[in-house]
Amino acid sequence: MTRKLPIWLVTLAMTGVACSGGGAAGRKDQAAPTVNITTSPSATSTLPGASSSPSLSPGAVPNKGSGSKGGGGGITVPTGFPIPNLFTAAENTIGFSNDKIVMCTHAALSLAAVFQVNADDLNAYWRYVNEELGGIYGRKVEMHYADDNYGNTAGDVPQAYNECKARKPFIMLGGIGFDQIPGVRTLAEQDHQLYMHHIAREDFSKKYSFSFFPSVETAGRRAAQWVLHQHKGKKVGVVYRASENWEPGHATFKDEIAKNGVGLAADLPVDKNDTIYSTQISTLKNRQVKVVFLWENALTAIEIIRQAKNQGFHPQWVIFPFNLITGTLKSGTVSPIPIEGIAMWPAYRPGHTGGSYSSYASEIKLFEAKHKKYASGGRDDITWMTWLGWKQMHSMLLACGKDCTRNRLVGLLQANLVKPVIGDCGFDFSRNGHVGGFDVNIFRAEMDGGSAGWANIALCKRSF
Repeated sequence: MTRKLPIWLVTLAMTGVACSGGGAAGRKDQAAPTVNITTSPSATSTLPGASSSPSLSPGAVPNKGSGSKGGGGGITVPTGFPIPNLFTAAENTIGFSNDKIVMCTHAALSLAAVFQVNADDLNAYWRYVNEELGGIYGRKVEMHYADDNYGNTAGDVPQAYNECKARKPFIMLGGIGFDQIPGVRTLAEQDHQLYMHHIAREDFSKKYSFSFFPSVETAGRRAAQWVLHQHKGKKVGVVYRASENWEPGHATFKDEIAKNGVGLAADLPVDKNDTIYSTQISTLKNRQVKVVFLWENALTAIEIIRQAKNQGFHPQWVIFPFNLITGTLKSGTVSPIPIEGIAMWPAYRPGHTGGSYSSYASEIKLFEAKHKKYASGGRDDITWMTWLGWKQMHSMLLACGKDCTRNRLVGLLQANLVKPVIGDCGFDFSRNGHVGGFDVNIFRAEMDGGSAGWANIALCKRSF
């Protein structure tokens, strides 16, 4: 397959798990305690009697061989934690055989003519694992992809799900797409698929779906906290996608703003099929809004910002930050006011390892070297985020051990025995049993060497 991939694919596999019975399953997203983390987060808690949480140190080579202790990555297989009975014996090792581990990812593969990304780029990490590290405990990773077409027509999501299901995967994965993931969660629940997905609205009734990422609700809440912290006293407006799957993030943003005694100067919906935003921009401008939280995807954000500039409106934008935006708008992302972004991944610019990237420079170098060796497309934030996602999956599977099962994987993550790989924030599945992410990163656009890009200004923040 050589079809190009869209912005919404992003980090494919930063996901998490919880068991069906007892414990924290079904609990709501709780308010996070105040922390002040600006570098890699500290270790998560472990159960009494469990071994240390496994992790990959910066630039380390993951496990090579079949022992219980990882090679250069220092992975130790934990013991002594509860293993749930979520999956039956017949379901427990589907896709996990003596010689391979099968996984399948659904994502919007058909919507990416703008991207120079292909299957080799996405699979660079697994080729590195399979060809240089001997797989995972001797098993080769077999990753498949199915096109969900961003859910543009009614049959897109079920078709992608069925394509993945036909592969009989050990784990089914969901690339970013607020509107696709809920549909797949419903289907995965019916079939008892172990489903790990990107950002989505909360639904703790689902027993088989999990995510390492913050929920849509948490993302909206953190964005509001950032705006209140960084832009105190300024008039705030929101432009948001009118969608039931985006709405929870819009709602938590508004709630957090209101809780702090701030009223929104404008709260303006847009439809996913809109192309002209002059009405929303005029409203923001006339109400003298100084900060706009733009709760939309990257391509729409580009159009709204571009049209706002044409109408002479230059607020502080707070958006989802992708390199496509800085690459398209160029100096327009910096002048007159640098755009800010809220993200769940660390910033990446090809060839940049100093400054705000220095804490994970060794991982950037490893990624760029292996991508050059195994892939043909351009290195950018899409392939970088995918690399980190697959590295997290690798770390998790190593920690699960050579006799890994779906139930063991669930127990491992629910016990908080998987630490983040370099560049990503901590997890806590004890809060609600299904969503482990609560931290965000903040980017700011900057010019460097004549080109625009994102720099980290805050990493792994749980509150502001």
